[in-house]
Amino acid sequence: MVLRLRNNKSILQRLYQDCVSHVEEISLIEETYLWRNVQVYVDDPNPMDEFLILHSPSFYWRSKSLSAYMIARKASTTREFAELLKKKRDHRTHLQTSTSACQIKKYLPWLTKKYIVRYLHADSTSFKPDYRHQARAVLLTPDNIARLDPSASSLYVKRLETAPIYGYLNQRGKLVATSGVGWLTQKSFSICYTETRPRYRRRGIAKCLTSLASEPLIRKRMTGVYASDVTNRPSLKVGRSLGFRPHKDLNCFYT
Repeated sequence: MVLRLRNNKSILQRLYQDCVSHVEEISLIEETYLWRNVQVYVDDPNPMDEFLILHSPSFYWRSKSLSAYMIARKASTTREFAELLKKKRDHRTHLQTSTSACQIKKYLPWLTKKYIVRYLHADSTSFKPDYRHQARAVLLTPDNIARLDPSASSLYVKRLETAPIYGYLNQRGKLVATSGVGWLTQKSFSICYTETRPRYRRRGIAKCLTSLASEPLIRKRMTGVYASDVTNRPSLKVGRSLGFRPHKDLNCFYT
């Protein structure tokens, strides 16, 4: 029988067992302004081996949207979790899960699109920083982002208060690349917001910005997490070149 946890933080010890794969879920629960929009369902309140975490609005889309993170091995639990998701079918949904694809197809047939995300991780023993483009890099702040990127969302600006995100300025002082920390927990952090305008790619700029954001946290003995679509070879190459090592592949389904 699936139960909803009223105290969301009670699941943190379960999630901490794999702070690489679950860095997003942990961050949602640890950060007050995020976890007020989180719902957690478990199959058993003791081991919490199977769980469903819902977050709305999703960071993948704006407006009426939902992020879901599910671990369910038993078909009966998958079916119950699917019923909860079915009630929110009017939301644009993004589901990340280790549940088998055949069970997703059976119980959540409306999630018709799929990709695979690969998680890599780095620590002080493997991380290899690269600062070749540091001279034109700038730490983004709530004060300078309005000038450098007027389209920045309120959630993005809020993130700048707690986690480092760097930008690269061209000779005219325009922001042409970014990379930094998206999810931040007590034990780990993930690299997000990595984007470079086409004409500035393949120069090592993203690698530099990622280094600047990561190294201070890794020096604090935190684990760095780098995730990318398995088909995005340039992105995975950046992660590997910085010392991020393969950890786990997870399926993502979405509408």
